[in-house]
Formats: sequence, structure tokens, C-alpha cells
Amino acid sequence: MKVSPGQTSFNAGELSPLIKGRPSLEKFKNGCETLENFIPQIQGPARKRPGTRFVAKVKDSADTTRLIPFEYSTTQAYGLEFGDLYVRFYLDGGVVESSPGTPYEIVSPYTSAHVGALEYAQSADVIYITHPEHPPYKLARVSALSWTLTAVVFAWPPFNDENTGTITLTASGLTGSITLTASASLFVAGDVGSYFKISEVSASKYNQWTTGVAHTSGDIVYYLGNIYQAGTTASAGTRPPIHTTGAESDGAVTWTFLHDGAGYAQVTAFTTNVLVSATVIKRLPTTSATTRWSEGAWSDRRGHPHAVTFYEDRLWFAGSTSKPQTLWASVSGDYENHKYGTNDDDALNYTINTQDMNTIEWLAPTKVLAIGTANGEFTLSATQISDPVTPTNVKITPQTTFGSATDVKPLRVGSVILFLQRAGRKLREYAYQFDTDSFVAPNMNVLADHVTESGVVDLAYQQEPSQIVWAPRADGVLAGMTYERTEDVVGWHRHSIGIVESVITLPHWNKNQDVLWMIVRRTVGGATVRYVEYVEKYMTDEYAFFVDSGLTYDGAATTSITGLDHLEGEEVAVLADGAVHPNRTVTSGAITLQLAASVVNVGLPYIATIKTMPIEAGAQDGTAQGKEQRINGIVLDLFETGAGLWYGPNTTDMDEYAVRSSGDAMDAPVPLFTGQTDRLAWPGEYEKGTQMVVQHRLPLPCTVRALLPQMHTYDR
Repeated sequence: MKVSPGQTSFNAGELSPLIKGRPSLEKFKNGCETLENFIPQIQGPARKRPGTRFVAKVKDSADTTRLIPFEYSTTQAYGLEFGDLYVRFYLDGGVVESSPGTPYEIVSPYTSAHVGALEYAQSADVIYITHPEHPPYKLARVSALSWTLTAVVFAWPPFNDENTGTITLTASGLTGSITLTASASLFVAGDVGSYFKISEVSASKYNQWTTGVAHTSGDIVYYLGNIYQAGTTASAGTRPPIHTTGAESDGAVTWTFLHDGAGYAQVTAFTTNVLVSATVIKRLPTTSATTRWSEGAWSDRRGHPHAVTFYEDRLWFAGSTSKPQTLWASVSGDYENHKYGTNDDDALNYTINTQDMNTIEWLAPTKVLAIGTANGEFTLSATQISDPVTPTNVKITPQTTFGSATDVKPLRVGSVILFLQRAGRKLREYAYQFDTDSFVAPNMNVLADHVTESGVVDLAYQQEPSQIVWAPRADGVLAGMTYERTEDVVGWHRHSIGIVESVITLPHWNKNQDVLWMIVRRTVGGATVRYVEYVEKYMTDEYAFFVDSGLTYDGAATTSITGLDHLEGEEVAVLADGAVHPNRTVTSGAITLQLAASVVNVGLPYIATIKTMPIEAGAQDGTAQGKEQRINGIVLDLFETGAGLWYGPNTTDMDEYAVRSSGDAMDAPVPLFTGQTDRLAWPGEYEKGTQMVVQHRLPLPCTVRALLPQMHTYDR
């Protein structure tokens, strides 16, 4: 039976080998067995991935490094290189330098072993950073060449619930340097740096301030929970004291604020299990032995929060070692204050109470606060979802039970959250479903399970020019997912760039697209190196950039291209003034061209490959599966495609499509081809499960709109 089955869309991406025998599946006809270094467009075509531009070598290639985005404004978006005890900065496609040739750098508390577990949340020009082995830090931008990375100094840090046992705590003083003595074993060396709070019931200890009452200097009263000391001798005036710092007059008596019924100190030295030295941060209320004490929620002993985000103008932390299911939220609008109370804007904490241990892995704000744990997904909101969250109306609702991977930050895309399931191989879409009034989390690679089989180590989302989720795998292959739910487009693809270890996206400095930045581990000259690179814009002129780890020379015509030390000893592809030049090998950081050129792109070559699913065009007695087929000829529908296009039944038996025509000038670059080719002879034979393979092998653009074979299917 003679048929002409065309594949006119590739936006289903790579499909799993498990569904190779399911041509009735709707996505089958738009899918591929292989889609490597091609990006399926939402409209349907497959477009060759642009190359990656080399920016810099990381500080020390022997160490693991991590990129974190910092978007200061729409015109200034920085990439932050976190390495072993340092941070470096990238802006507008280049390195931020303190002086020519010297990268600007600040000291960091994080070793290379820690950078992979960093979580972060940004507000304006400050980014808060968490790690379970470090107290929260904040990175602040003062100017392009002035950044600070300091531990957060909380006005009130979060504390655990007040002691309910019999152990008492005695402070040797109310302010300054003191000792804290416990009545029984309490302290360990890991308490250095931690906080201890001491409280009292002020209403039962002091008289309430009342107008007209006579006072002598030194008298102490309380009012609205605060404790004040008289500085003058007189009868109380008519304005009650309500200040929380310094001294103010009630119209007659000057009152100095002492405390609000509680104060705390930070441990500075460990002496024994019942004695430590400390510095008072907030004046303590008493030096008497008391059971009214609380330990700080975070410390080297108890662990520090793992997750962080902003939600409803509060800074939220979650998931310490000792309290893996607890969330802590700041005072509303006061991000570094965790003073608890019952007022609507007071700080709060809340622990997820479930049968299983649900270590919190991530927080993501939507209309509700999405929470990912090791064993399931939850949402946090007010009891009435339209109300803001307060200390008295917190509602946590279990939603799904998939569990989340550790140390992979989820993505917010539109109204959904994309998160990685616990084993690191399934990307799930956490979205509200109106019909059931609950959240669901469908598997986004159910049709392409093989693409992420080795595990995903990072996620980034590019919105322009194509909507793509980027997911580097544990084996270094960069996986991508073209994603547009409104058009029912979920198409996976793979990219062989090097060993991609970290990815972020930032707005382009020209503000016309997003840029994918990455750290790529390569072997150059027998040595392991780590480079910061980014994917270039898709261009079709003489600046077309289809080489990896590449650079561009743009100047007076020359035959000597230098500055290629990062590719020493490597064979490189060359595009010179829009024309393909024979490959060269980098020697002493340079190559020599055959002819002088003004615009030269040089970098590592790569091949882009499409391999379709088996063609299913039917037969007289039903399916074409299991029957001999032969393609007689094919028409390629291309858009702005340069020379180097090959086609055939496999990667061995291929013919090249000659883009250059007899009418093209021989001393100029070959014009890009748009349209349908003539009918081309097919280099294949009879076979079962016929597939089509297209490769683009030269550093030029390529977009495949359709593959249009003519073939015979022979009935049994």
C-alpha cells in the first residue's frame, strides 16, 4: 500500500521506549525516539539548540560550584557563583571585576560540600540563604562592586516552647556578659552560638501603671505587658507608657523601658553541662532561678532551617534537623523578627502533625503556601483561604503523597509548582483542581521516563523565547522540557553539552529573552575544568552561534584568532563571516584561518539529531506494525536552515541535502534555505518499524518544520 504519512510536529518531544509499540497514543505522531540538541517549539517545529558561550573558568575547577540567580532589577540580573568559601558575580554576560582581570569576590561561610544544599529567597536587593548546618545568612547588594554576606541578626530569633520540666536556669546578671547556670545537666559544647530566653509573669510581680499614683525614682510598673522603671519622683501623668525602647514621659514621670516580660542571651562559651557564658541581647527580667526558660529553635546542636521563602509579607523558614516538620514565620513586614504573640501580625510557628515523618524539603508561595516534604505535599493557608494567615488561624492540609527530592528547588510556573519527586526522576506538576477542591501532582515525564532515569540534580525555567524547564541530570546530560499547558505541549529533549552541574536563568541584558546560564564540567587537555557558560541567542546572520564553550572575534579582518586558551588542544568548529570553515585544533590558545575574516565564532562542534518514532500509516488490513516498509523518497520542510543537513534511516546510512544551488555565489556563505525540498531519494531498504533520522552537523542554524516521506507498506 502506497502512503505519504508526514510528521508535521515534533512538540511531543522524546517518547519512552516503553511506548514505541503504541502508535494509537495521541502524542505518538508528534513524538521522537531521539531529540538531541534540537528544541521542539510550541508551534511544532524542531529547532537546533544555539551554542554555549564561554564566560569564565570557576575559581577552582577541583571544587563543586553552584549558580544562584539574583535579580536586582529588570536591567540588572546577576549570576552568583558559590564555590568553596567564596562568591563571585556575573552581569551582562561577563564577569564582575574589581579591577581589569580580577574577579570581584567576597568571602562565604559555605564550603564546596555545602553549596549544593543552599536554599534562598529574595526580597528587593537582599537574598536570604539557608543551609541545615549554618544559621540563616543574607546577601545584600550595596552597589555593583559592594556586596555583603552576613549572618542574619534577628531582633527576636525563634524559640522552642517554654520548658515544662523541673530544670531551672539562673542568670548571673540582667545585661552584658553573664553566666547561665542550670540546676541539672542541660548544656553541650554545640550550644555555643545558641540562644536562651528567660521569662517572668510580670502581672503578678509588679503594680500596673495607673494615672495619679505617686512614684519615686526606681519604681517599676507594668503596662500592656511591658515593664518600665521610673526615672523621676512624681505622681503618674495622664499618658500611659507604651514605648518599647528608651525613655519617655507620661506627662509627669519619665519611664525607661526595661523589657516585655522576657529577654534572651546568646551562649558564647561552654564550661560544663550546667554552666555556660553568655551575652545578653535583650535585657533579662530576673536573676532568680526559674523554670520559665526556652531554648532557641536553631543552633549547631539542634540544626538550622533548610527551606526558606516569602509568603504574605512574612519570611518563612522550615525543616531543621531537630524539628524537620516545623515552619517558622516572621512578624508581618518585619522579616528578621520572630517574636511570637497572638496579634494578627505577630510571628508564628507551626508543626505538621502526621503519622509519617515529613521532613520539609521546600516551600513555594502561590495563593496558598505549598509545602514539599520527604513523604508528601501539603498546603498552608488561613482557615478561610481568603483571609491572611495569623498565629491563630493556621490551617495545614495534606494534598498528595509523592514526596520531594532533597536539595532541588521547585519552580513556580504560572499558577503551578513543578517539583521533583523523592527519587529525583519524576517531575510533577502541583496544581489546584477545581473539581475536587484539592491539589494534584501529575507526572510530567510519564511518556518520557527514560529522559530523567539517571536522576535530576537542578531545575531552572526559561520563559522567553521558548517556555522550557531545564533539568541537568546526574550524568551531566542537560534535559529540557518544552512546556505550554494551555496548548497541551509537554515535550522532552536532551542536550549533549558537557557535564552540566548547575543551571539558572536570568533576563538578557537587552531584555528581549531569558538566558540559560550553567556550570559545565569538561575535560580539556586531559584536565578536568569547570566553566561558566550560557546559551546564546538564536541568530541566523553572520553572528549565528552554534558551537559550545565558544567565543566570538568581531573586528578587523584577520587570520589569527587568539584567546582560546580554555580550549587548548581541542578540535574546534569555526564559522567565519557566516561561512563554515574547516575545523581547527587550538594551539597555544590560537587558531589560524585559511582566509581573513571579521566575525568569527569558534568553539566545540556538536551534532543535532532527530529520530522519529516508527512510522504508522496503516495498512489494508489494519496497522503497519510488524510489516515490511520502505521509504521511496522524502521531502524535507525546512526554515532558515544552513548546510550540513543529513537524512536517512539511521545515523550510518545517510545522505546530505545540498543546500547550495548552482546559482549561489561560490565566494559567499551558502544562503539559508526555507521551504520544501525537491523529492529526495531515500538511502534505506525494506525494514520493519521504519524510522526517519535527520542530523545537522555544521555550526549553522537549522529548523525542521516537517518530514514528508512517501513509502510502501506491504501486507503480510
